[in-house]
Parts: sequence; C-alpha cells; structure tokens
Amino acid sequence: MLILSSQSVVKSNKAFTLIELIIVIMIISLVGFLVFSEAVKETKKPKKLGVLTLPSTLQQKFGLYQDIEFFCINENHNCFIAKNDGSIISYKDSIDLGKNLEIYKVDKDNKLFQIDEFGRIKDNKISFRYRIYSGGGVEQVILSNNKGVYYIPSYFGEPIEVKDIEEAKELWIQSKYDLKDSANYY
Repeated sequence: MLILSSQSVVKSNKAFTLIELIIVIMIISLVGFLVFSEAVKETKKPKKLGVLTLPSTLQQKFGLYQDIEFFCINENHNCFIAKNDGSIISYKDSIDLGKNLEIYKVDKDNKLFQIDEFGRIKDNKISFRYRIYSGGGVEQVILSNNKGVYYIPSYFGEPIEVKDIEEAKELWIQSKYDLKDSANYY
C-alpha cells in the first residue's frame, strides 16, 4: 500500500490568478492616471500676465469675439476685466507688469505723449487700462517699466521689447495704416 504524504499531494503553484492580475492592473492604471492628470494640470497653468504676453493671454482667456477692457488699480496689483455687458470680473491669475509702469501713445502729428490719467473706479485710481477688440484687434501702446521698454502693435503683431522709447515711437510710426493701401490690407 502506497501512502502519500500531505506534502506530495499539494502542488506548489506560484502563478497569479486572473483576479490578482486584474487588481494589479487596476492599481497601476489608477496611479498612472493620477500622475498623468497632475502633469496635465501643471502644463495647463495659465501664463503669468506680463507686458510681452498681455495681448495673447487676454485673447486666449476671453476669446476673440468680444470687446473687453483690462484695467488695474493699486499700482497694478489688482486687475479686472470689463465686458461689453457692463459686468466687471476680477482677474485672478498672476500679474507682473513690472514696477513704475508708464504708458505712451503717439498722436496724429507723430508726437509721443504719456498717459497719466485713466479715470477712477469706486474711488480707486486706475493705474493701467488696455483694450482688446472683437476680431483680434488690440490697443496700440508703448509701455515702459523697470525691466524695459515695449511696443505693443495693434491687430496681429506680437509685442516687442525695444532698447528705448524712441525706437518704440519709430515702430509705431512705421506701422501706421494708410488708407491708400486699403486694397492691400485684405
């Protein structure tokens, strides 16, 4: 008579069961999803609103099909968006327009002048005001701060850092739209 010991009857099975494999795959997928979603959040963080990103950031955030007015109070620490419907919303993203921001324009006689007064809102002096028009147009300005001098063209041009106010003025004068060229505009 053959007697089998308990050790010889039980086979040594070292493989995973189907349920264990499914649980491991689900855990790995969950961890991967959490890590990937955090990476996507990091890449989608809004850019800091600065002088060189002013038109593109506002157009991207508020669209090209509405007129908006971006304005700041408290030396550009608190900024707001005024929409066509009269509503005013706070601009929540980070802002860095530099210190000692000065705003210039060029008049029809090609004379440079500084804009000092933008008005008031609720007894607060507006320190900066900038308009974006439907269809992609933006207000043409020259900005100067502690970091440099910048020319922001109207319509589809990108802001440019220049060496001084005079160079920005020359860019402004060169970019004037001439009515006799209207057929070439489109």
